[in-house]
Amino acid sequence: MNYIKLNRRSGLLTLSSVFLLLIAGGVVRSTGSGMGCPDWPKCYGAWFPPVCSCELPPNYQELYVNKRIQKAKRFAKVLAGIGFEKQSEELLADPNLLRPEVFNPIKAWIEYINRLIGVFSGLFSLIFFISLLRIRRYVSRFKFWCGTLGFIMMLFNAWLGSIVVATNLFPIIISIHYLATYAVVALFMFSMVNSRIDEKNQALKSYKWYYIGFVLLSLIQVVYGTQLREVSDVAVEKNLLFVGSDLNFAFLGQVFKTHWLLAMALIIISLFPLYLLRKKLEKKWLRLLSSLTAVLLLQYISGVLNLRYNFPLYAQVSHIFFAGLIFGITLYICTAILRAPKNSPKI
Repeated sequence: MNYIKLNRRSGLLTLSSVFLLLIAGGVVRSTGSGMGCPDWPKCYGAWFPPVCSCELPPNYQELYVNKRIQKAKRFAKVLAGIGFEKQSEELLADPNLLRPEVFNPIKAWIEYINRLIGVFSGLFSLIFFISLLRIRRYVSRFKFWCGTLGFIMMLFNAWLGSIVVATNLFPIIISIHYLATYAVVALFMFSMVNSRIDEKNQALKSYKWYYIGFVLLSLIQVVYGTQLREVSDVAVEKNLLFVGSDLNFAFLGQVFKTHWLLAMALIIISLFPLYLLRKKLEKKWLRLLSSLTAVLLLQYISGVLNLRYNFPLYAQVSHIFFAGLIFGITLYICTAILRAPKNSPKI
């Protein structure tokens, strides 16, 4: 068996399925299906969602609330044990923890499909890890350990998904679960990407720290995005997102201002190398830099649509997907620059 090819293909499948997870997660979030299955890994105690509530015991709501509380208490002890006493107390005091979930077959299947994609992601990452062990003599230590940590992070994020359910979508846990997906993408990309800047495109090498800073800034933007979504959820729940026909910027506060400023900054920053290097790079790299700016603009538009039209499904899903795509494109550029020969002349 050609384990090098298997490693490459399983890695591509892993990355593709993780990006598909971002889309599925956006659908789950926008349709409110996160608790479509109140237990994990099964759905209402079965491997397939029930067709109707008639298949469930009469006291199913109380039953799953009690199970959730017990699991949340165990997790709260873990948080307190590692120094997060405040978060532990907030979790146990969250009124949503006691809220029973009414069976909804559509939401159950949406959440089930999301989990199914997660299972395939896990299987692909397992094949990738096994093949990586087989070819470890032929890859650098850096690539080997990034792939290994990527697989471990994938397992951790799967466990974190169960905690999201156990805590009835506790906002902080959702945000960590989302950000951990970015860590998975980064680790697998570091382990897989073989592209590098060649002699014809050495001008891009001078922008190494520029794009490293861009990656970090985009991650900060994602963090603020998760915070803004939490604030927006509260605004929607309390009917405070709008004052008349205008957005309630006062309620959205500093989180919105920072998120908006970072979005504008990233768009503007992406334009500089595209303009300055337009005559120095091959079409492949110019298309990649252009696509980064294009996706940033699309993400900005989807963010505007979210706030203006009360978070429609298409805008929520596309906004989340575009954020992951921006991170992936920028990380690819950074990796290619970092892998360029050190003794190559700069232009």
